[in-house]
Amino acid sequence: MSFPFIEHVVWLHSAGAAWAARPRWRGANVWRAQQAGEPLSACADLLEQAPRGRMRFLDRATLLLGFPHVHYLMLPWQTGLYSASDWQGFAEATFSQQTGLDPEQWQVRLANGAFGHERLAVATARDLLQDLRDLFKLRQLPLVTCAPLLTAVAQQYWRQLPADCVLAIREAESLSCLYRHQGVADQVCVMPTQPGSALSDNLFAADLLAQRHAPAIRVVTHSPTEHWLGPLHPWLEEACP
Repeated sequence: MSFPFIEHVVWLHSAGAAWAARPRWRGANVWRAQQAGEPLSACADLLEQAPRGRMRFLDRATLLLGFPHVHYLMLPWQTGLYSASDWQGFAEATFSQQTGLDPEQWQVRLANGAFGHERLAVATARDLLQDLRDLFKLRQLPLVTCAPLLTAVAQQYWRQLPADCVLAIREAESLSCLYRHQGVADQVCVMPTQPGSALSDNLFAADLLAQRHAPAIRVVTHSPTEHWLGPLHPWLEEACP
């Protein structure tokens, strides 16, 4: 590709990384590749292969973190929490108590939530985030967005979802479920799965873990399946483990 600038989308999953790049205008062809291995080394290998624009300082990259690089919790509404710092402290304490994660080693962030409703919290390893930022900076590819896969996909498809449903993201070795009730996300469940296991069995197991059962199912995955809503990202349809 010989273009002034190029956009990149990188998905880190359990087996490595998938990469897609496209010039920044509609109808342009998408370059795709994937690499197995540890997330940092897989990204480094793909960075060497990915096309760059003639004005590479204008290139942009979006990083999507899939399983097992993020952890999720749905926090119940707390009437005594008023400020952002109050909620931050509550989220870190809850992660520490329920999952054993050390807030010093894990970056915890909260999604915006409606007053009186649950709030989604996400934890990512600080060392991994810093190493990825350093790698992209070294290669002079600005990393403008680093987002958990589940929340990025939910944002992409939110308006297409029924008010009561489960949004299920199927990766090679995991199933991530975001439960929606009356238009509001109120539960989350992420679980490892066996390669080749039946989606219906995994959804049933997730329902048991989350103590929920959604009347409608919408599945986002890398290949069409029952209840298929669409791909993880439009550019990543063909670059999956």
